[in-house]
Amino acid sequence: MNKQQLIVCIYEDSACRRFFPLTCLRPVYTLRPGILELFKRAGQYFPDAQVIFACREQIAPLLSETYPDYPVNIIKRENADVLFVNGRIRNWGNVPELVDSAKHSAVFTTSTNEPAAVLFTSDMMKSLPPVITQHEFQNLFETESENMLSESTTATMYNYCWDIIADVETAIRVDYEYLKPTLASPRNTTIHSGAEFVNEDNIFLGDDVTIFPGAVIDAGHGPVYIGNNVKIESHAAIYGPCFIGANTIVLAGKITGSSIGHTCRVGGEVEESIFHAYVNKYHAGFIGHSYVGQWVNFGAMTTNSDLKNNYSTIRMTVDGEIINTGMIKVGSLIGDHTKFGIGTLLTTGINIGVCCNIFGGTLVTDKEVPSFQWGTSGSFVEYKLEKAIETAEKVAERRNIKLSEREKDMLEKIFLNKIEDTGVLSFM
Repeated sequence: MNKQQLIVCIYEDSACRRFFPLTCLRPVYTLRPGILELFKRAGQYFPDAQVIFACREQIAPLLSETYPDYPVNIIKRENADVLFVNGRIRNWGNVPELVDSAKHSAVFTTSTNEPAAVLFTSDMMKSLPPVITQHEFQNLFETESENMLSESTTATMYNYCWDIIADVETAIRVDYEYLKPTLASPRNTTIHSGAEFVNEDNIFLGDDVTIFPGAVIDAGHGPVYIGNNVKIESHAAIYGPCFIGANTIVLAGKITGSSIGHTCRVGGEVEESIFHAYVNKYHAGFIGHSYVGQWVNFGAMTTNSDLKNNYSTIRMTVDGEIINTGMIKVGSLIGDHTKFGIGTLLTTGINIGVCCNIFGGTLVTDKEVPSFQWGTSGSFVEYKLEKAIETAEKVAERRNIKLSEREKDMLEKIFLNKIEDTGVLSFM
C-alpha cells in the first residue's frame, strides 16, 4: 500500500466510559501514558498519512478547539484508503505491517477478538461521497463486513485507566527512543553550579530550561525528558524514566517514574503517576499510581494511598461498576477541575469525578465520588454548576487562560448527567 494515500482515523468505541472521569471531557486517545498522547503514535507507524479524529459528538467541539490541526468527525477521503484505528490501542503489534501489505478491506483484531483497526480500501468506498462522517463508515461496515477479511494481530488494547498508569515507565522509554533522533541541542539553558546529573547522556533538556543549585536529575534507571521553559528548583529530585512538560515548575520534593503535563507546578512526592496539564501540587504530600486530569489543585499535605495494608489486589468503581484491577498498586483517578483542601487523605483506588471540591482534613473513604460534589465523606452535597464554573474561570485566569464556552457547555452536560455516546463506533 502507498502510505501517502492513506488516511488514519483514530476513533472512540463504547469502552470510552471505562476511562471516566478522565474521558468525560476528552477522547481516550488524547490520554498520555508517556511523553506522547496515544494518537500521536500513528505518526510513528504511518508518517505520511493524514491523521483525523472520530469521537462522541458531544465532545467534538471542544476537541476541535484543543487540537485545531486535526479534522474532527469529518473525512475527506479523496480516493485514499481509510484506516480506522481504535483509540484504545496499547501496543500496535504487527498491525502496521499487515496494513502495509493489505490489498483488500480488512478488520484487524486482537487475541480477544476486539477490533484494533479496520481498513476500508478506496474500491469499497466508491459509493460514498467524497466528504463524509464516521457514521457512513459505520453503515458501510454493517453492510459489507461479510466481504471484509478478518486478520488476528499481536496488538493489545487499554481497557481501563489503571492500565495506562501501569505503562507510564515503559511508555516514557519507548517515546524517548522514538523522539531521540529528532531532539535538537537546547538553547538558553541555565544549569547552576551545584545541580547534579546522573547518566547525563540519557537526559534531554528543552530550550530555556533552568536547573537551580541542589536539584538532582537521575536517569540511571531510565530517560528524563524536560520540556521547554521548565524550572527545576533547589532540592527537587527527578528519577527517570520521567517526563516534565513545557512551562512546568518542579519544586522541592521527589518525582519518580512519572509523566507531568505542561504548565504544572509540582512539589512533594509523586510516584508513577500521570498529570494531564495545569495541575497544581505546590506543597508537600504524596500522590502515587494515579491519573490526574487538568486544572486539579492539591492543598498542602493532600495524600493518597496506592497500596492496601494486606497487599491484596485493589478494586475500583468506574461508572458505577466495581472492578478488580488485578493490581496491588492503584492510587486515584481524578477528574478535571477538582480541588482538594489541606490535609485531604484519599483511600486506595478512589475514583473522583469532574469539578469536585473536597476538604475537611479527613480520610475520604468513598470508592467513587461523582462529579460536582462538595464536602467530604458522609457529608457531600451538590456543587452548584454556576459556582464550579466561576471557580474554574478564576483558576484559568491565573494562568492567563480564558475558559472556553465549549468547555463550559460540556461541564454543564456532565452536571446534568447528560453524557451521550453518540458518535462512538463499533466494528464488531
